[in-house]
Amino acid sequence: MDEYLKGNFDYWQKGYYAPNVESYVFRMWGQVLQYDFSDKQSSKLKMLDFGCGQGAALSFFNQLGFDAYGVDISEYDLDICKKRMGCSEHFKVVNPVPNKDDDWFDVRGGGWSLVTAFQVLYYYSDDDLQERLLSLYNQMKPGAILCATMMGTKNYFYKHSRPYKNGMRCVTLKNERLSIDNYYVNFIENEDELIKKFSMFKKMHIGYYDSCFREDEGSHFHWTYIGRK
Repeated sequence: MDEYLKGNFDYWQKGYYAPNVESYVFRMWGQVLQYDFSDKQSSKLKMLDFGCGQGAALSFFNQLGFDAYGVDISEYDLDICKKRMGCSEHFKVVNPVPNKDDDWFDVRGGGWSLVTAFQVLYYYSDDDLQERLLSLYNQMKPGAILCATMMGTKNYFYKHSRPYKNGMRCVTLKNERLSIDNYYVNFIENEDELIKKFSMFKKMHIGYYDSCFREDEGSHFHWTYIGRK
C-alpha cells in the first residue's frame, strides 16, 4: 500500500462524528438531483454512498425512497452506520487500495442509479482516482448520476500542505482543535481541472460550497461535480 493510502487509512480509523446530514447534501438534492429522481422514488432505485461514514447521508436518501447502500474504509464508522440504518447487509468495509474491478454488492453491468461520494475522492492520487472512478462507473446503470465533491486549493488546508507525488499533497496542521500529520489530499485548482478528473462522465453541473467558522483557520472550500454515465 502506498504511503499516502496508509496515512489516510490510519487517520480515518478513529472515526468521524457526523450525526446529521450536511447542508450541501440536501441542497444538491433540492437544487439538482430531485429533478432527475423525484418522480421515480417509489421504484426504490438503488444508490451507493461511497465513503458513507456513519450513515447520515444514507439515512437522508433512504428517507427519500432510495434503496441505499454504503461502503467505507472505517470499520468503526460502519458499525455506527449499521446500527443507525437497522441492517448490515447493505454496508461493507472496503480496501483502501482502489481496483477498477471492485464490485462490492455484485451489481456490475448496472446496479446503481445514483452514486454519491462526499468529501472522499480527493484522498486518491491522480492514477488511483481514475481507477476508483472506473470501478464506480462500471457498477452504474446507463444514464446513472454521480454526485461528488473535491477539495479546492482555496481550502485553508492547502496552505498547510507540501507536494507529495501523483497529484497529492501532504497536509500538516496542528492547533488547539486539530492535530493532522500524514494526511494526503488531491486538491483541485479550477473547473477545467475538475472536468478533466471526471472526464469519463458527461458533465451536468459544477458548483462549490464554502464556510468559515474560525478566523484562525479559514475557508473550507469544496467543488461539487454532478455527472452522468
